[in-house]
Amino acid sequence: MNSPQSSDDNARPTTSPADGSTQQPTRSIARRDLEQVIRRAAELTLSDADPDEVLTEDEVLRIASEVGLPVHHVHQALFELPELRVPRRWYDRWFDPVVLSAGRVVPAPKEAILRRVEDYLVTREFLQIARRRTDTIAFVPADDTISSLARALSRPGSRHTISRASRLMVGVRELPAGTSHVRFEADLSETRKDLVQTGMIVGGSLGVGVGMLGLVIAGNLLPAGLGPVPEIIGFGGAWAATAYTSIRIAAKSFRDRLFSAKMELMGLLDRLERGDRLDPPPAPWRRRLQLRLFGDKHGSL
Repeated sequence: MNSPQSSDDNARPTTSPADGSTQQPTRSIARRDLEQVIRRAAELTLSDADPDEVLTEDEVLRIASEVGLPVHHVHQALFELPELRVPRRWYDRWFDPVVLSAGRVVPAPKEAILRRVEDYLVTREFLQIARRRTDTIAFVPADDTISSLARALSRPGSRHTISRASRLMVGVRELPAGTSHVRFEADLSETRKDLVQTGMIVGGSLGVGVGMLGLVIAGNLLPAGLGPVPEIIGFGGAWAATAYTSIRIAAKSFRDRLFSAKMELMGLLDRLERGDRLDPPPAPWRRRLQLRLFGDKHGSL
């Protein structure tokens, strides 16, 4: 009578019938750990590859299929990959990224969405088309005099960020059942650049005044035998501290602009999803005037 096989026997290497080589028993990977394994494997693969190497979309799909990723998920990931790139600046360390994106699935066909969004951005946000492809349209602010004047009058203040974006990309990918995935990308590099320049000018001007104060204080409190070194240190330290504070204030202002732009894009997606007019809600004075002239058609507020 044969004795029962122990658990150690189950863990022994097996012999491949084809070439006689031994194979270690396979390890079970939980589905929740799959993403971590694939991400780490991709990091290891990319670290060995040339960072400037370019892959075609077909090659990416082939590699993804080899690791068992569904094709429609890979297409979705490729579609959501940011397209806008901006060169690095010395002040990047203090500021949030200048490119923001927002996307959503909308119950409408691709062509209808592209037409509505294009009409709105051109006629209401005063943007002009810089490039058109099958699924994407790139916009830049219209630079003619009339459009610039209309933008200043109808989109005043810092909260209207879309109309002043350096670039705006609109991508629409058609999905089954008459739906589409809409994605907006906004480049706010010019907005950030203006805030940095303003911060440097204001900070530099204030820094000179504060530096002069530091120079006087250092000259009065420290022994005269040390020469001009204390005055120089006092002036430079006060100026640098003021300039740094100004940059931090500019970074906070830019973060507020990013939030405002995000709210604009999300509101545009909300109206697009509901099938409403793409124009944002009217200003309070105009809303009040409408109520007085035409009454509230939707009941009391």
